[in-house]
Amino acid sequence: MKPWAERTREEAHLLNPSFCCVTIASACSGYTESCGQTLSFALAFMVLPIILHKHTRESLPRTSRTSVPAWLQEHAEARIGFHERLMALQPFTREAMLYGLTFNWIAIGDSGGIQCIAPNSLINRSIRSLEGDAQDCVSRAHFLGKWFSTTTSTETTMALWGIRP
Repeated sequence: MKPWAERTREEAHLLNPSFCCVTIASACSGYTESCGQTLSFALAFMVLPIILHKHTRESLPRTSRTSVPAWLQEHAEARIGFHERLMALQPFTREAMLYGLTFNWIAIGDSGGIQCIAPNSLINRSIRSLEGDAQDCVSRAHFLGKWFSTTTSTETTMALWGIRP
């Protein structure tokens, strides 16, 4: 991880730990809201590579009734470069999770998963304070969390996206 002072302006704006944390917390909130469990640590690392990739984010289904396998079959291009994005964004995901743990946005649950501990009102206020793509990222992350909860396991979800734990 580059020291903050050495980051490019774009990197500092798009990948700042606060924004990335809110995005991951929103996914955790959606996951827990849908299935009552915490988002697995491994799935948390998939949030930013999916959500920050504009084409993938914009092509996500509008409802979780569309299954992950069916959607990925129709949108195979979403897997192109996914592994590379995942690897490139790992340091930012880690930094965002450390930020979230420090400032009480997320916590590690008893099962080892990530749970959002920020009140929904705080997440909603954060969404309202954002504009454009940033607002869309956090909103779609909430959906992504719900959508991830519809698959049978973390391993299945990861395999569908072409990666392994």
